[in-house]
Amino acid sequence: MQSISSHAPKDNENPKEKAKAMRARIDESVEALAKAVDEVRASSTFQAYLNVQARFHHYSWHNSLLILMQAPSASRVAGFQTWKKLGRFVRKGERGIMIFAPCPFHREAKNEAGESESIDGIFFKAVHVFDVAQTDGKELPDVDCPVVDADASILLNSLERVAGKRSISVKFEALGSKGFGYATDKGASIVIDNTHPTGQQAKTFAHELAHCALHFGKTDGATTLTRNLAELEAESIAYVVCKHFGLDTTIRSSAYIALWQGDSKGLRASLERIASTARAIIDDVEALDSAKSEMAVAA
Repeated sequence: MQSISSHAPKDNENPKEKAKAMRARIDESVEALAKAVDEVRASSTFQAYLNVQARFHHYSWHNSLLILMQAPSASRVAGFQTWKKLGRFVRKGERGIMIFAPCPFHREAKNEAGESESIDGIFFKAVHVFDVAQTDGKELPDVDCPVVDADASILLNSLERVAGKRSISVKFEALGSKGFGYATDKGASIVIDNTHPTGQQAKTFAHELAHCALHFGKTDGATTLTRNLAELEAESIAYVVCKHFGLDTTIRSSAYIALWQGDSKGLRASLERIASTARAIIDDVEALDSAKSEMAVAA
């Protein structure tokens, strides 16, 4: 397990030179991440993953709610025949998850004037799908997105203090299948899963701080925000912040961004937003550490 011990700022640096050096390091970090993301995307494993993902249907909001209500832990859902085509088979006795499938129709009819006209419409019928956990058979290709296994308790503590300075409430709890963490209350609250190593917690914390800073109604007029873009930016910022303080998240961050359809082009297009937000978080951490050091000397 990697250990991240200290990240005290240097007091003898000229502010302008420090800012210039910081931006150069951030640009270098983003370029390194961009290269790593493209390497993930070019891998045979990732291409196989994409081919399989294309087989899965994108369910409507209503059907997604139905799936969630019936099977909260469901991750990959498909019909019986789709699973069969993927080399997996629904286990005997498994109960299907009911959703509504659209069924378009077309028919010819005569109107009041006796003229023939076409009628197109759609009706819905109940069908059943199954989660991957209800199937056996050929393993599905997956992209490894490992937990950041490192001791980064000092960085984690600093990020929590930064959140406090930004009036963001923080809660640590076991989230289970809900993920590693999330931001809520319009960016006023962050929840972090505390069952993972502090390296993962710190990476997730930086990611959620980035969401709070950029993605709660605060985007500039030139940016059209999508979920994929939001995740690319937040993960890139987390990577830059963690790397600055000695925590390497390259493997997880590159895979995570690739899974959210990010690439080097997207990273470079968001470079200014990534750099400015990462710099603000880094400055806040270092300012808190500097103040803490001054208090210790005074005491």
